[in-house]
Amino acid sequence: MNTNPDFAMPHGALGDIAFTTYLYYREARHLAATPADFAAWLATLSAARRAHAESRGLASARAIPDFKRFLLEGRGFSLTEFLAARLSPSVLAFWQALPDEDE
Repeated sequence: MNTNPDFAMPHGALGDIAFTTYLYYREARHLAATPADFAAWLATLSAARRAHAESRGLASARAIPDFKRFLLEGRGFSLTEFLAARLSPSVLAFWQALPDEDE
């Protein structure tokens, strides 16, 4: 458990972050995904992930959060800006202080 007071979790933060992130990814359903989008996204993946995604195809990629975010970000819809417009300042600060999955 993290006891760092600067990392204190505001009440309800996880639910707010989860729901707002869900709403962000849901926006991808309004975007057309082209073969060019799929190819550009594949180029960003590691060889193993690329091979798996290629074997499943563009239609399956539409269900993958990474692909949805690629589409949204590519069209100017930033996750950070989306969250910043909808979360309280304390919840946003908590989200921004979370370590990346690679850390």
